[in-house]
Amino acid sequence: MKQEFKSDQELVFHIETSSMEEFEQAARLVKELGGTHMMVGDLPRSHWMWDMDRTDPYSNWSMGHAQFFKVICPPELEPYLPQEHIRRCHELVAERCRILDKIGLKGAFYSNEPFWLPEAAYRDHPNWRGARCDHPRRSRKPYYSPNIDDPEVLSMYRYAMKQLCRETGIDFFIVMSNDSGGGISWSAGTYAGPNGPMSVRKRPMSDRICGYMDALTEGAKEGGVNPVIHLNANIDFKDREAAIDAVWPLLKEGQVVNDRDCHGNRPISCFANPFQCKPPVTGIPQMIAFCRYMQKAADSGSRYLVLDIPKTDMNEAECYLKLLKEKGQAEDMAEGLALLKECAAELAGTEAASRLLDAWYHIDESFTHLRHTGLDLMMYGCQHQRWINRPFVLYPEELTEEEYGYYRPYQFQALTPERANDLLDMQGIEGVRGFTAVFMLTQTMMQAENSLDQAVQLLGQAVEAAAETAKEPLKMLIRRLKVQKCFFRNIVNAAQFQELADRTDFTAEPQLSLRWPTRNDRRVEEFQNISRSEIENVLELADLLEGYETELLTMVTEEEKEDIFYYGPHIVEQLRKKADTMWNHMLDANRVYETHNI
Repeated sequence: MKQEFKSDQELVFHIETSSMEEFEQAARLVKELGGTHMMVGDLPRSHWMWDMDRTDPYSNWSMGHAQFFKVICPPELEPYLPQEHIRRCHELVAERCRILDKIGLKGAFYSNEPFWLPEAAYRDHPNWRGARCDHPRRSRKPYYSPNIDDPEVLSMYRYAMKQLCRETGIDFFIVMSNDSGGGISWSAGTYAGPNGPMSVRKRPMSDRICGYMDALTEGAKEGGVNPVIHLNANIDFKDREAAIDAVWPLLKEGQVVNDRDCHGNRPISCFANPFQCKPPVTGIPQMIAFCRYMQKAADSGSRYLVLDIPKTDMNEAECYLKLLKEKGQAEDMAEGLALLKECAAELAGTEAASRLLDAWYHIDESFTHLRHTGLDLMMYGCQHQRWINRPFVLYPEELTEEEYGYYRPYQFQALTPERANDLLDMQGIEGVRGFTAVFMLTQTMMQAENSLDQAVQLLGQAVEAAAETAKEPLKMLIRRLKVQKCFFRNIVNAAQFQELADRTDFTAEPQLSLRWPTRNDRRVEEFQNISRSEIENVLELADLLEGYETELLTMVTEEEKEDIFYYGPHIVEQLRKKADTMWNHMLDANRVYETHNI
């Protein structure tokens, strides 16, 4: 074993909490673990953004993000932004920071900037309009970020930082851009392509970025803190922002852009993303992956480590981190697994430890099957395309309002109704399409399901041997994995159903000869079997969820707060409704496929 972290490293933790009491408990845990900061920007979802136009889904990507102007509203923006929502967000952040100050920690803030403003602000102040920052295939109207070349806009950001830092003492900021409603003028990374005010098209990117970073830094210093501010415009699979990458030699102390500070060093390693969409099934511990992340964090050598402690029934990650604090970081995976077994023994008892550790291994194996092929993207289909509660039918355009009205408003589709009816059209992209891709997805998901089955079997054995206090949490984990398996099966059925529809000629009338026996079109069997699989799948899921919905799913309990990434309170009822609708449309296959005459 080696020392877990260097003495001069600062640990910034993100822990999801649902109340101030939970937040204070989490803050005390962070202090116990040697943390220096805690993220304070988990805010109520900004439904006001979507309420401006419920036909446009784009704002759903960022309703949960914590932008500066959602917490501090400059006077110039008061006519355009909802003051009551901002007041609530401000009070939430301020109260969290008071708790941190009492415990001896500092606040950290994860933002998305420069973030779009309502169109009315730009009509009244044309000079404020910056880059178009939406995704052209995921929005029904253009969205524009503020123009950070404009002195008035920079003044508003300086004001917001000054007030935020003065009132909260937050001194660590991570700011992402060029995604989810944020965008930088004339950057190569905006979804609409390089764009912005023509008057600043020739301005060097270094001047633009440094001017913005200086406004944020100066505002923070006026608010009484020496901030660390990291602006990251490199987003996942996009090409790197070369012009922004090159800015680092011109930065000041405490400023970081695309990972580099003014010395060319990489002072921040981030192993948490508070803005990442929550998975549909919650609370599944991925302890093997967590062990790997912690090894990478300890080996990174970065001054600041941003870490996440996932929320689970048995607080496995918390237990593991306490062991690391006590015994030091594992040198390799073998030592990591030994620590994980100790963790399992603490949580479930010595007799159940081996089985619990093996179950964690198979859980990790299951999700790894998806990650190494990129198929984890398909899980979004269960959410923002509502595969899970949406009936799979051959003629979706013929569904009645009663049959589609409960899911279509929460389906992320900004293009045509025809595209919305295509199960594999996921916001203008497709994760898979065609026989070969769907075959590979099916095989991959089969492996993932098999791994979950092995984990469930091991957990069942662990329950028998576990300490009494661990039995119910282990049973709940079994339920979570069974629910997850239903979601995996839903992905397979959605892909197979659409692949079948794609090779169906809906204009051709099937030929029904009197020849006997005939079995000429096997597609009718495929339709029956895929449909039956999905009907039975969602009915099983409904039974697993009933009475446990809020514990198992990313969802809301108030109907008006349902959105594209959160299921509503009637999800179980909708699953059964989906099954009924599919049964009602089983004979649709007779309209396009030749039925057997055996």
